[in-house]
Amino acid sequence: MLARHKLLNIQEMQPGSTLFEVCETQSCEEHTGKIVEFYCLDHSQPCCTSCATLSHRKCENVTSIQKAASGIKRSTKASGLSQKLREHVIQLGEIIEDRNKNLADVENSTEEIKTRVTDIKMEISKHVDRIEETLIAELTSTKKQVGIELKDEVDICSSQRSAVKKWKAVIDSVLEHGSEQQCLMEIKKIEPKISELEQEIEDLVKNIKSVSVVFSPSPSIADFIKITQTFGDIKVDKSSVSSLSGYLEIEKVDFRTGNINILQVINVCDGGGTTSGICIDDYLLFTIRQSNKVVKYNSDGTSLLSELALPGAPEDIARIKELKVAVSSPVLRVCIVDGDKMTLLQTLKLPGVKVYGLCFVNEEEFITSHSSTLTWINYLSGQTVNQIKTSGQSYFVLSSEQQDYIYGDSNTSVTYAVGNTTKFTYTNDQLQGPRGIGKDLVGNIYIAAYISKNIHQITKEGQLIRIIPASTIGVEVPWTLHFVPGSNKFLVTCVNSGKATLCEIA
Repeated sequence: MLARHKLLNIQEMQPGSTLFEVCETQSCEEHTGKIVEFYCLDHSQPCCTSCATLSHRKCENVTSIQKAASGIKRSTKASGLSQKLREHVIQLGEIIEDRNKNLADVENSTEEIKTRVTDIKMEISKHVDRIEETLIAELTSTKKQVGIELKDEVDICSSQRSAVKKWKAVIDSVLEHGSEQQCLMEIKKIEPKISELEQEIEDLVKNIKSVSVVFSPSPSIADFIKITQTFGDIKVDKSSVSSLSGYLEIEKVDFRTGNINILQVINVCDGGGTTSGICIDDYLLFTIRQSNKVVKYNSDGTSLLSELALPGAPEDIARIKELKVAVSSPVLRVCIVDGDKMTLLQTLKLPGVKVYGLCFVNEEEFITSHSSTLTWINYLSGQTVNQIKTSGQSYFVLSSEQQDYIYGDSNTSVTYAVGNTTKFTYTNDQLQGPRGIGKDLVGNIYIAAYISKNIHQITKEGQLIRIIPASTIGVEVPWTLHFVPGSNKFLVTCVNSGKATLCEIA
């Protein structure tokens, strides 16, 4: 292994000895035992004599290795390579540091999950203990009550039996030892009581019930035992940037009864106007119909960052992926916008399709809504995939899964459908003019009604949870409603004032 290496005396390696250089001679990688003597400039390839005569004999620029290497250590090529390698060392070091931090985060999060699971187990155990104590107390009370009733019956029968035994003893005694006169007298005393006793016994027998204490597990307990096979799902999330602790805080939010707090009122359109808005990553994006533009705010709505002028009036806005969004326009149909650089990327003309609201089902398909028509369109080809007719007032649509969609279906109703099947239609006397539709983390649906000036919160089965007056969240006439992805925050826009409100359920 060391045959062609330069060997040094051990004394030459002692501290303070003269520095030595790497051996001048280099072995050829192609031909074992050969020394590199030449350099082919045409191929930038070091060569031994065999390489020079066999592989590079037709090359015009072959020189000695010493000449080719002259001044290389001071050349920009060498220094540039050294600098590039240094940069890559730093870059790889940063990647390693980031990966190690991520590894530490994963270890911390798994420990937090273990703790959370233990806490859940303890909560379940405490809850089971409490309902067990309640049941045992109820069982003890029931047993006591039943025992009193049965004991009363036993006491009555015992009293009657004692009387009968006494009468029998008297009759038997006079029959054996008494006179005829005594026997007649006792019979006259006891005989009338027999018919009364028989009636009492008959009534007692009729009223006797077989009593037992029966336990029937509640359906929820039976379902819990049958259905619950795990505490939850473990998955690897490669995109989420929220911490586990933050997620657990959101998990504690009761979306059905929690207070709705106003975080920020944003004056999107000065002087009033119609706007639609969405929350993506660290930004809020709004359309402004009156001024034909899209504007971008920071995540808390306190600073206007940039704006994009469009060639037509925009109505609705929906996320495609990352910071790429689609903006609907009755004139332009659909504009594709880079929400990061705020540039117009593409315009989909969609001939024959009327457009007002829109939402993306996935990265390849979106739904447009207008009056009494919903249209499914392939985003890549621009071709219509499907189209259905509604009862009207279908100006906005929401799709949260591959097959489901929710839309206004009249001036007082909203329909939730899966594929070609209607799951439910929600109607309410206080729902007038349904427009924007949103859905929270746990599946509750929110309907912004601009005529009745309220927001209806319903379950995913279509049952009313509560009606939220628009005035309580700082909006005059609610128009669109969108939740911040993975959050308890939502954005409501106003059709008249041009304002938007960022709210939080807590």
